[in-house]
Amino acid sequence: MKKLIGTIVSLSLLTGILAGCAGTLADNSATPTSEAASKTDAGQAAWPRTIKDALGKQITLETKPKRVAILDFGFMETMFALETPPIAATYAERTLKGFGTLQPYAAHAQVENLGEVRAPNLEKLVELKPDLILYTAEPGHLDMKLYAKASQIAPVVTFNSPDWKKQLQVFAECLGKEKQAEAYISAIEALIGESRKKLSGYSDKTVALLFESGNKGNFVIISSAENPVWFNKENGLGLTPPDAYPEKGETISLEGLAAMNPDYIFLIGSFGSEANGYTQSYLSENTQASSVWQSLTAVKNGHIYYLDAAVRAGGPLSIELGIATIVKSMIE
Repeated sequence: MKKLIGTIVSLSLLTGILAGCAGTLADNSATPTSEAASKTDAGQAAWPRTIKDALGKQITLETKPKRVAILDFGFMETMFALETPPIAATYAERTLKGFGTLQPYAAHAQVENLGEVRAPNLEKLVELKPDLILYTAEPGHLDMKLYAKASQIAPVVTFNSPDWKKQLQVFAECLGKEKQAEAYISAIEALIGESRKKLSGYSDKTVALLFESGNKGNFVIISSAENPVWFNKENGLGLTPPDAYPEKGETISLEGLAAMNPDYIFLIGSFGSEANGYTQSYLSENTQASSVWQSLTAVKNGHIYYLDAAVRAGGPLSIELGIATIVKSMIE
């Protein structure tokens, strides 16, 4: 039943998302395909424009990009939110079919798969002739050798912002979608405000967001400070983390989770594969059968709920879906 809640929310929310974005799914061009979209971008800064990226580099884009490739699959949601599907991405098929937020697009979006994140198929990328490549500057994920090779193919702009709003804004600057981004941000901020009011009666209940790591009973915590949309009392949902909940993401044991003993637990899914039809997994059988897991307050009270794997990427579509799932799970 708890998984069904997430499924119902996903379907109803994504229907709304599709209604706003369906006009661009079959076309990977950054050029708006409707009169409304054209009006959205009217009056924005002319091209060329110079972008200062996360590495401090100044990249001049001579014209509005029309063939954008991404070397970090986590950027996929932001591209679709701005109605600019990439022409290629790492883990393209796995992301489109594995993220609940992107599954409705999978049958129509023409996104070439560049393979592994750490070893993308650069020969294919050359063949696709992108006019812009987007890449991460996040420590531990940025590969300067890969960056140098990609820069020989097309201009590369790097990003490293955990804040979904800022990421949407800087993407929009590259793509000429500033007004569209601001409209999206305003809508999500309104949703956050409305949802925070609905959840205000649960401020005395503690909440943990996490995902199991490696099926070994360890969990990666979705931290409070680095993910303000969930825990910030003024600008987020205002969820209350349990005592000792880390401000920065870290891995804890099942026993560590038991020491926190939150009232509500939201388990975030892990990617499926082609072999299992891209079905997400949430909790290993060994952990679920553990006496420590069974002793948790949230387990005893039936307050274990499920969030789509896309939430781990922190994109705008998954934030919208995550908010809807959390509100529905806690108050209904």
